[in-house]
Amino acid sequence: MKADIQSRADIEILVKAFYEKLLADEEMSPLFVDVAGDHLAAHFEILYDFWESVLFFTGQYKRNAMLKHIELHDKYGLTKAHFTRWLLYFNQSVDDLFEGEKASLAKQRAQSIAVIMEMKINEIEQQKDKIENRS
Repeated sequence: MKADIQSRADIEILVKAFYEKLLADEEMSPLFVDVAGDHLAAHFEILYDFWESVLFFTGQYKRNAMLKHIELHDKYGLTKAHFTRWLLYFNQSVDDLFEGEKASLAKQRAQSIAVIMEMKINEIEQQKDKIENRS
């Protein structure tokens, strides 16, 4: 039996395993290399704060994740396939390493995050289309 996610150290293990999958995928890698660039270690610290806040309600994360993803969408045109693949790799990483209440919560929250981000990006695109159609 695998242990549950219990600490920031576990989150660090999860994020690193997740990123190994993302960076090995030629379609996903450019998005994440662009975000982190040469500062992957610093980017990981942000992700650790984010997931620690999500899973343990620490309040560590103080940034706007949605804004960063909108900027990424503007540059790369995020699609449903991107969100589906992101979620697949995240869930695989959780399942490979952990099981239990927090592991399940991590997957549930990741699903919610992916859905909300995709919906917001679709709303923005619809608004852009309306503006362009008025011109």
